[in-house]
Amino acid sequence: MPDGVVSHPQSQPQARSMTMVLPRAGGEGDLGAFTRTLRKGWRWLLGGWLGGMALAVAALWLVTPAYTAAMVIGPTARVGSAAMGARVPTLSGRDSTAVAEPGAGDESLSDFARYLELFGSGPVADRLAADPGILKALFPDRWDAAAGRWRPPPGVLATLKRALLALVGREDWIEPDGDRVARVLRDRMVIDMLRSGPMRRITFRHPDRATAVELLGRIAATTDAHLRAEAARRSAAQIAHIKLRLGAVTVAEHRQALSDLLLDQERVAMMIGVELPFAADMIQPPVAATLPDWPNPALVVPLAGLVGLVAAGFGLSAYHALREQKMGTEVLS
Repeated sequence: MPDGVVSHPQSQPQARSMTMVLPRAGGEGDLGAFTRTLRKGWRWLLGGWLGGMALAVAALWLVTPAYTAAMVIGPTARVGSAAMGARVPTLSGRDSTAVAEPGAGDESLSDFARYLELFGSGPVADRLAADPGILKALFPDRWDAAAGRWRPPPGVLATLKRALLALVGREDWIEPDGDRVARVLRDRMVIDMLRSGPMRRITFRHPDRATAVELLGRIAATTDAHLRAEAARRSAAQIAHIKLRLGAVTVAEHRQALSDLLLDQERVAMMIGVELPFAADMIQPPVAATLPDWPNPALVVPLAGLVGLVAAGFGLSAYHALREQKMGTEVLS
């Protein structure tokens, strides 16, 4: 041994013992060790896969299957044999159409855009909530037919929620209102774009097939009726204002301009009253499959099995890593 070098007899055994923490046979890396761990624990992987599918099957038995009603809508056409026609005249009198209905406003937010925004929400939900039949169809578990009144929702989770609210001095709602109707519709409805065009596909899910189809049609009709009523209200207010101003104006040119505006608004009011779709044409009426399609067992069960398999593999890897770390700690001690 060279001079000046201090010998430590225990350094070499400690070095050898540290190599036993993560053994690598033949240059095997972390991926190889992980693969070998999964191969040895195939029973755990099989158990996780079967357990995930078993839980999915049990959940499918507990969940009430639902039907999905679907419809296709698009903006009302202004031209063509099946169109409603232009509600606003293109040219009349002194080119007063820009005053009758501003073009920039119509381009920024069309009637169809308003239709999609209000579909089943806001004032439309309030209108739907005013119909007892719709409320009973949306909240069948809260309606007590024998007593003829609304009741708190059944179930363990609902009872626990009411208990927590009672602790802070609050109460759970009993009778549904427009806000609750909007929430339910938002959870069960999906609006999709078709082929990047103006048409939209709207789907609605409900445990009863006939109710799903009927409710989707009622929501569409109520939304269109609300927009029609708003347009009629605005048109009537403008007509009344023009008539009031017309009675006070004596200048011939001003009276002619107001008369042109009045003619335009009366034509708009007449077209609004036509019994045709106002904001959206129903390209395809609401339909639903004969059998329930939600949840889909062909998708849920394999996906649950895959989740169980991944969870088992992660747990097995973590177990072996902790075990090797523990063995290494014992050897070092």
